[in-house]
Amino acid sequence: MTEFSVELEGDEKLQKIIDNIEDPNVRRALGQAMFGFATKILNESKKIVPVDTGTLRNSGKVEGPKVDSDSVEVEITYGGAASKYAGVIHEDMSLDHSPTKDTKITKKPRRGQAKYLEIPVKAQEDNFSRDVAVRFARAMRRGV
Repeated sequence: MTEFSVELEGDEKLQKIIDNIEDPNVRRALGQAMFGFATKILNESKKIVPVDTGTLRNSGKVEGPKVDSDSVEVEITYGGAASKYAGVIHEDMSLDHSPTKDTKITKKPRRGQAKYLEIPVKAQEDNFSRDVAVRFARAMRRGV
């Protein structure tokens, strides 16, 4: 099985805030905010993930949030039935994902590219703290 990961960690200011949150309800609200941000990235990723049968695209999901006294984490994963090749397709820039052939399922031209998760993560990197802060404020207003 091939595995890969793309990490995006909070900036120092956000990390200090997280470290000082003791209320479990507040931590849950932060987890929901991070889950929303990760879902946004997953949706962008699914626009560029290579598609032949759809198995890889359909395996994408957001896991978490995992909330404990030390951290709040969410994970965006691809794998499942596609675990044998998800990492290879993500990492191998030499693979041809061009639309020169039709997909097996839809009979439409293939699409997608390598780094299908890394590209959306890097594109949203500068928005991470602000986006999570806005989502966190909304979650707190809802009374999570």
